Amino acid sequence: MKKYTILHTIETAGPGGAETVLLNFVANLDPDRYRSLVLLPEGSWLPRKLRELNVPTVIAESKAWYDPSLLRTMGRLVRQEGVDLIHSHLPDQNFYSCVVGRLTGCKTIVTYHGAPPLSHARTLRQSLKLWWVRRTAAVVVVVSEYLGQLFHELGFPREKIVRIYNGVDLGKFAGARSGGLRAELGCPEGTRLVGMVANLRGPKGYEYFVQAARRVADSMPQTRFVAVGDIDRQISRRLSDLVDQLNLRDRFVFVGFREDVPAILGELDVFVLSSVSEGFSLATIEAMAAGRPVVATRSGGPEEIIEDGRTGFLVPPADPESLAQRICEILANPAEAEAMGRRAQGKVESTFSLTKMISEYERLYKWCLGAT
Repeated sequence: MKKYTILHTIETAGPGGAETVLLNFVANLDPDRYRSLVLLPEGSWLPRKLRELNVPTVIAESKAWYDPSLLRTMGRLVRQEGVDLIHSHLPDQNFYSCVVGRLTGCKTIVTYHGAPPLSHARTLRQSLKLWWVRRTAAVVVVVSEYLGQLFHELGFPREKIVRIYNGVDLGKFAGARSGGLRAELGCPEGTRLVGMVANLRGPKGYEYFVQAARRVADSMPQTRFVAVGDIDRQISRRLSDLVDQLNLRDRFVFVGFREDVPAILGELDVFVLSSVSEGFSLATIEAMAAGRPVVATRSGGPEEIIEDGRTGFLVPPADPESLAQRICEILANPAEAEAMGRRAQGKVESTFSLTKMISEYERLYKWCLGAT
């Protein structure tokens, strides 16, 4: 049986959802059938994680929107390593990979994890990139039906678009408990903990979570709030000012990026996603895998993850009042919250498992490679 070489490539080094998906992917591909190489920029997280797995890794930075040095590095890697298929992630790297794929004759699969802002997509530069990917990619993978529709509206033919949901390892999250976060935060006995796991970026809508926190705290004073994720300094300053304005300094904490997310999720009474735009949300299915009741916004991908009122609650984006109401409803009904968490775990097991994601990508690989 032929063993195929796959070049995985991404434009960022994380931490983040797309980088986590790539890491899980190369760690779980059938090693008897596929050999993985990874090309990515320098960074402190994903390159280290890949090296811990002994995955061959090449660092190459992109200095401009059209960088010949990156194209040369990728093209040389394809030829020297006998790459059979390129699999790229995120918009810029999808473009570069399709250019190299055309120059080397190597088929390219691209994966989009989020929606390009329409104003961004309509600039000449971005329109050119999307046109080239649309014309040359063998397959365009999207992580939700919502994204599939958006890319179809941008001119991508439906027959080229394949939806594959991101997946998580249920065993990594189910039953993970430590109590370490509550001790670290100095939470008194009986404290209810509400949290969000997402990098501090504009589309995550953190300001609405902070505003909702004020409303929840007014109704349930024993509640504390935690934000977990890589911090953007400009956004964090604005959010810190908002926390001060709302007199939440003693109960809303930004802890930054953490490696112990499964244990943190296990300590939450409610998981929140306050995004205004979301392609899918890996953190939401991680929280569901941990058996946590979830309140998320109708921001794109979450509508395909959560069955409203059964495996979680969906609320309008940019609506802190609705967000707060659902958080309070969960906190006031612990038995139903526990039942909701169990149903959420079942949904992850049936629809959003890592095994299912890997199986669907391997089936796609076989089709592209003409393998049997």
